Amino acid sequence: MSLFDSWCLSSPLNSVGTESPGRVSGTISSHNDAEGIELLASRLPSAYADTTALSLIAERYGKPGLANFLRDRLPTKKSARSGDAGEILATAYLEEEQGYVVGPSRLIDRDHQEWAMRGDDVLAAKIRDDSALHLVKAEAKSRVSLGEATVKEAREGLSRNDELPSPHSLSQFAARLLKTSDREIGEAVLDLQLTNGVRADRVGHLMFLLTSGDPSAHVSADLDAYSGKVPQVTVTLQVQQHQKFINDAYDGVVSDAP
Repeated sequence: MSLFDSWCLSSPLNSVGTESPGRVSGTISSHNDAEGIELLASRLPSAYADTTALSLIAERYGKPGLANFLRDRLPTKKSARSGDAGEILATAYLEEEQGYVVGPSRLIDRDHQEWAMRGDDVLAAKIRDDSALHLVKAEAKSRVSLGEATVKEAREGLSRNDELPSPHSLSQFAARLLKTSDREIGEAVLDLQLTNGVRADRVGHLMFLLTSGDPSAHVSADLDAYSGKVPQVTVTLQVQQHQKFINDAYDGVVSDAP
């Protein structure tokens, strides 16, 4: 079951324009923020810390010790929490709704809990039926009310590096996969990067927007104006109370800390 199934309703992905490559958008709407908060909170520990470390700390120090450990890793600033939540939910969408391999969270390797991460927000990969590796480069944005400027900012992120994943982000992504049961995908990513090179026909874009508003007019305008060669998907996750949704999820993780 997907992270979104029990507390959201999803609209079909609708085509925008008729030109190639494909350009589609859709909306996932929360009908139960409380359940979404609980589910997001359950994902946060593994987004910020290795599961082996989490298990060890929980076994030795119990819930208060685990909460204390996570309090030092989770951001406290609203802006940092908002940005991270967008990335975490975009990652869940790619993995659970689209069947991509996403690997361990890149947030685990962040130097400081309040520092913004550089590079591509989210990368994902899968081997298609034709045995070809396909990559997704995603930009996640999270705002209470999300307007034209934020959509433009996301488009600029997707357009960097000639619309392809940055070499540094891609090599880090592959390295994380090599440590998991998805090692084969990690090897395929490295092989593509280091031999044939990454081309637009091996890449898709995801713009993932977390908001309480309705940015559909800006999304349509952005997709109408897109003139590149990479297939486009824009997904808007609408929650009822954006700031409460994010802060309640984060606060719930560390609530057992003394």
